[in-house]
Amino acid sequence: MSTEAISRTATSSDLSRNPGQVFRAADQGPVTITRRDGEPLTLLPSRTIAREHEALRLASHLVAASLAPGEESFTSRLLGPFPWLGFLPGEQREAFAAEIVEVARACAAISSFDRLFIILAEWKATAEAVAAGYTHDDELDWLDEPATVEDPRG
Repeated sequence: MSTEAISRTATSSDLSRNPGQVFRAADQGPVTITRRDGEPLTLLPSRTIAREHEALRLASHLVAASLAPGEESFTSRLLGPFPWLGFLPGEQREAFAAEIVEVARACAAISSFDRLFIILAEWKATAEAVAAGYTHDDELDWLDEPATVEDPRG
């Protein structure tokens, strides 16, 4: 039994005889466990399932906001599930609404939601910065390359 063969499929006997190898393969991606007496099972890390559930919750917020009755715009309705959007100016809220829907659709198309959570975290961080008083008018030094800095705690 090779690791490559395990990365996609293993039999229930493989799981019994070589659980460590099957578990290591599951850390790399879903492993389908075939059984003679029942439907195949899929073994994957719990964090993967939790992330997919989180993506479904996010998608449900987007759907609910898009289908909510009333005259309020989609962007305004997004303030319900994402109250931190209230710190962003209107044009940034519009940009968020467009980008989150576009990225959510693209992520769903490939069944990988990492990029969606990155985008969401970036927008939330922007709202946090605005709430802390940073604006586009502030004179900031933008770096072309990352720079190492000393720990300010000493």
